[in-house]
Amino acid sequence: MAQQGQIIETIINRFDGGIVNDPRDRTENTCRVVTNFDVLTNPHKMTPYRSSESGDSAPSTSQKKNFAIALRTGTTYSLYALGRQSAIDRVEILHKSITIGGTSDLGDNGWDNTSNNQGGQNTPNYDLFVYYKLTGYIYGGHTGTHIWRYDPIGSTAFADTHQALTYTELTQGVVHSQDDILYFGYYNSANGSAGIVSNNNGSWNTSALSIPKGYKPVFVAEYGVYLAVGIVPVTGFGNSRVLLWDRDSGLTTVTANVDWGTGELRFLGVLDGYLVGGSIVNSNANFNDKVIFRALVGDTRAEKILELQTEDTSTTLAKHAQVVDDRLFFLMSANLNGATRQGTWSIGKTSSGFGIVHERTPNNDTAVTNLNNFFIIGDYTFISYITSGVYGLSKTDNVEGYVSTSIYESKIFDAGDASLQKSLDGVTVMSEYLPDDGQIVLKYAIDDNINTNTWTTIFTNTTNDSISYSAVLNSDGTNLPKQYKEIQFRIESTGGAEITGLSFKETITGKRLY
Repeated sequence: MAQQGQIIETIINRFDGGIVNDPRDRTENTCRVVTNFDVLTNPHKMTPYRSSESGDSAPSTSQKKNFAIALRTGTTYSLYALGRQSAIDRVEILHKSITIGGTSDLGDNGWDNTSNNQGGQNTPNYDLFVYYKLTGYIYGGHTGTHIWRYDPIGSTAFADTHQALTYTELTQGVVHSQDDILYFGYYNSANGSAGIVSNNNGSWNTSALSIPKGYKPVFVAEYGVYLAVGIVPVTGFGNSRVLLWDRDSGLTTVTANVDWGTGELRFLGVLDGYLVGGSIVNSNANFNDKVIFRALVGDTRAEKILELQTEDTSTTLAKHAQVVDDRLFFLMSANLNGATRQGTWSIGKTSSGFGIVHERTPNNDTAVTNLNNFFIIGDYTFISYITSGVYGLSKTDNVEGYVSTSIYESKIFDAGDASLQKSLDGVTVMSEYLPDDGQIVLKYAIDDNINTNTWTTIFTNTTNDSISYSAVLNSDGTNLPKQYKEIQFRIESTGGAEITGLSFKETITGKRLY
């Protein structure tokens, strides 16, 4: 038990636990918020991600919203993007080379086109955009009556009415490695029909699997020998479910129909052998939104592994996901610790269980209005977004630079007893040798300012090659609180400053009346 006059020292030098809901969680390596930092590659330091730059020379007209890798010529694969014709709401597909140093590649914002890359029908559907190597085509939707077909080489005419299908909504497609068949889901609001469509080397089956009445599919994913199909109630109320289908279209039943709990399921992915799904709870019956992650246990039960509690009802969670290096990446905007956090996030196993990280902002430090989609290829992340009605597309800068702010916000510290007054005697931020353009800003919030995004700056360190910087109570140029009961810290890094630790010392200055 803390006593008056006692000096308490706290050192934080591990960061790979990710974000937690409980602001007073005692787990050493967790935090309240971490943004634009890689905290997993090296658990004992936070390394800033490179800044983003423009990923499209004409983002407002092209409006790219979905991405796929496809064979363009010979043995050369390229990154393809689904957008629209300029000033006409029709499908247009462009591509970018997966190289550096040329033109229209990962190093610039240019995109190239093949012949026959534009559709002739109105109203594109941006949810389905999938390459199927067996047929050599990319498939997608448009008017709600057909599936189109595009030749990524450009030698075959764009087929607007390739396959008849009546739908209101589509899911992204997946080619299952067990049978090399393409699968995706559809929903038709006019008659309530919903199902799974398959393409077996060019042979279509638009009724490969029927979805239970009152539900619609939102995501399909490969899970071992199964196709995992995430479905949600069309009413918006009730639990989501996950169907495990062995891909036998001759059967009308599935192997398992798993209750996925409350919330609208948005995406699925396999992590460390577990089928993991993310759901959002944001109905009018809830005061604040929640994002819930569950993992399938024994093919029969969905177990909650993590829940992120947001601070209002403005949360958005996109129906897009990508598994990279045993992390399930997704796109979200959520109010957390007093501010809106936007961009790509990830969930995966850490040394202390499953952890969530806010990986990258969509447009450096500039807030956006809506998030569309994202795609990760190697070290490059593409994010499609809208700002005040104007479409944008960002990508990771191929030139090393760190103009975006990387942020770490600690949990709340109370020296073990929030009823006692404290004084902050000194605080230190440790780092790798600070580069020429590196900068570290340390801020704090105390008591009723916590969780309001109201921070007071303690110091700014720009000293080249320094590996630590300290502030001491009553020293010139410092601003340390002398009376508080709880305190929280915020570290801001720009210019490539890598953070290796946070240390602070506080004295108990007050005592209870008993």
